[in-house]
Formats: sequence, C-alpha cells, structure tokens
Amino acid sequence: MITSNPTEEQFNNWLALWQQYAPTLKPNRRSGIEVIRFIQKKYKVKEIRDQRAMLDFAAAIYANGWMRDKLPKGLEPDIHVFRILEEGPGVKLYEEQDEEFRFNGETTDIVVMVDKESGIYQVEGSSALWDDLCCYQGLDAEDIQNPVNVGLYVECMRKAGKMN
Repeated sequence: MITSNPTEEQFNNWLALWQQYAPTLKPNRRSGIEVIRFIQKKYKVKEIRDQRAMLDFAAAIYANGWMRDKLPKGLEPDIHVFRILEEGPGVKLYEEQDEEFRFNGETTDIVVMVDKESGIYQVEGSSALWDDLCCYQGLDAEDIQNPVNVGLYVECMRKAGKMN
C-alpha cells in the first residue's frame, strides 16, 4: 500500500522485483464482484451508503488513467463501501492497525471501497487489508508490464507467505 511518495530506493526495489518476476507471472486478476464477495466472506462487514465517498472514489477512477482503463467500455463505476467490523478476522486488522491510521493512539474505522465494474479498490485504515486484497485480486496483463504494480504484488505475496 502506497501511503506517501515512493523513495528512489523503493522504486528501485520494485523495478528489481519486476525484472525478476514479470517474465514468469501470468494474468490472474479477479473481478470487482469477486473482490466484493471475498471481503464479505472473509470479514464481518457493514455496507455503507456514503454518497460522498462513492462520488469521490468514482471521480478518482475517472481522473486516473490507469484506473479509468480498468473500467469496461460503456460502464460507469458501481461503488460499494464497507466498514470492516471488529469481529472475527477483523479483530486482528484493528489490533495491528498502522499507527498512521490511528487517532490519538485509538483505532479508527477500517473502510474499503470497491468498484464492482473495474475491480479497483481503496482501503482506509489498514495496510494489512490492502495487502490481503492485493494478493487475492492478482494482476492482469497490463499490470504485469508495470514495475510498481508487480513490485507491490510480490511484496504482498511474500508477506502472506505465498511467494519466495
């Protein structure tokens, strides 16, 4: 999960991972519907109808060329917003919440937005959840051509013990 501008060292690490892994990676990207089902099956969630968040996320998709290209032609974003509840596997996410997401040392809500049409997701409050979704969703052929996408994916897969 990128939360600040990457350093040259980080980018060079992603570039090295891309050079090592891209030739052997096969497209395996899951759809937005599959990502939503994964979240709902793995975590206890409450779907939130936050119109402002939905509109802001849709605008971000349109404004970013990489995200916009994931949106199938003729379709508009269909944003779903979920708050991860502090139950079941969500307990661990809150216990291990990154300090940067806490407020005065207290945990804050973990929220994930997923566009059902493009599969683009955004996580607020948990880098561990972002990593989990990155591993699950995988990469498409275009992602495999991008050193940052491959680098992040490999880092997440290694953290999860799914790749050397």
